[in-house]
Amino acid sequence: MVRIIAGYEYDWAAVQFRDLPSLIFGDEVFTYAQIDGRANRLAHALIGLGLKPGARVAVLLNNSVASLETVIGVAKAGLVFVALNARHAGPEHSAILADCGAEAVIAGPEFEALASVLGSHGPLIGIGWGDMRYDQLLASQPDHPPRIEIDEDALVRIAYTSGTTGQPKGIAYSARRLKARYDNFFAALEYRLGPQDSMIHVGPLTHAAGNYLLPYYLRGARNVILPRFDPDLLLRTVEAQRITHLFLVPTMLIRVLDHLDTGATYDLSSLSIINYGTAPTPVPVISRALDRFGPILRQHFGMSECPQPLTLLYPQDHLHPARLASCGRPTLNLRIEVHGTDGRSLPSGEVGEIAIAAQGVADVAYWRRPDLKAEAVRNGWLMTGDLGRFDDDGFLYIVGRNKEMIISGGFNIYAREVEDALFRLPGVADAAVFGIPDPEWGEVVVAAVVHRSGAVQDLAALGNLIAGYKKPRRVLTLNELPRNLAGKVDKGALRALAQQSMGGEPK
Repeated sequence: MVRIIAGYEYDWAAVQFRDLPSLIFGDEVFTYAQIDGRANRLAHALIGLGLKPGARVAVLLNNSVASLETVIGVAKAGLVFVALNARHAGPEHSAILADCGAEAVIAGPEFEALASVLGSHGPLIGIGWGDMRYDQLLASQPDHPPRIEIDEDALVRIAYTSGTTGQPKGIAYSARRLKARYDNFFAALEYRLGPQDSMIHVGPLTHAAGNYLLPYYLRGARNVILPRFDPDLLLRTVEAQRITHLFLVPTMLIRVLDHLDTGATYDLSSLSIINYGTAPTPVPVISRALDRFGPILRQHFGMSECPQPLTLLYPQDHLHPARLASCGRPTLNLRIEVHGTDGRSLPSGEVGEIAIAAQGVADVAYWRRPDLKAEAVRNGWLMTGDLGRFDDDGFLYIVGRNKEMIISGGFNIYAREVEDALFRLPGVADAAVFGIPDPEWGEVVVAAVVHRSGAVQDLAALGNLIAGYKKPRRVLTLNELPRNLAGKVDKGALRALAQQSMGGEPK
């Protein structure tokens, strides 16, 4: 078994780029040495709490300076980083904390009200609040790296996504697999990336935006973190900081374009790359962005089980209008095929399930759920649940999903977990949830609801059960749900009914 120093890659970056700016948040600028020192203190503090290599540390943060220093500090302590979704409700956090067996929790200043939930799983470290305060804990610790040894196959991260049943599903990353992820990211770069570059992070760093945070740190680039997405703030920051790179989900790209169409002007001449993805982006939106920014767009495809980039549509590929509907070609360290129902590879032009050879970054593992791996990996191939086709030039086109998942504004939403929450409301007798296309959000969540006799349920109560972005944006009230002969809800019929009968904007 190969032994490595936990978080050694971050030690390396701190030596290489010591006095350069690594992170900007508001008016605060932190060098690599400063971030590294704080991360080292956190690592020593966690070790001092008695946490041993392999212990799970859950982290609940909005975008902040701590978004970077916690992921590095937890890694250097040889512990397992578990990101909690800042938009989740208390019951959702509780389920994940119990599933991962968290032994400590770090929570930002906005989450003090959840102390009773978060504090039931070992020490609770509050940033600016609580009995064990983050800065006080760090103050007495040394700033040199602890240099903890771990096996390269040791667990270092669990990334949670909801399964189709709505239950927590943890995707496990070993140190070896995380390195394979970095290798694939860097091998796919067609652009320079170094201290002369910078990226703004506006999406939640617990989601797709976090895929860029650490690779950019390792190459000496500046990470500029904004607390929220606002088109004017984003564009003013590009101008003021001379930002070179962006990452935007389709909804953000649409809102930036709409804002610029109002006549607002900014000096955006420093931009050289706009990465976009996480959800299907309509071709008209891509065309608008090309007209506005020029050929600097770069689209990628990824998934929770196997992070981006799996495929890339490079800037030069955007010069071919017919390719704008594709997600590009596979990256260097991956094998991707389209399989038929018999498991055989299909020729170009034929639609089947997208399959990825389960090697390297695609060597998927699930936390304490070997059954999920047996279901997802067949004959050495990770089955994505996405339906697609290749063209004769090797470009992949995603045409649909055979999993019941909704992607709205860059977030994955599973119908079953929303349905489960609906059924917990006293006025709901029956319910079904599905997605319909939306030009801004990619898809919106629609609920078909049958009320109990005499009851009219206020769905605002869902805010206490599930994250706000999962709540239905449209509601179809019916006397009964259409079902097939087997008694299953006919969601195809519901989608058709919703699209025919519901006009106007989502509420």
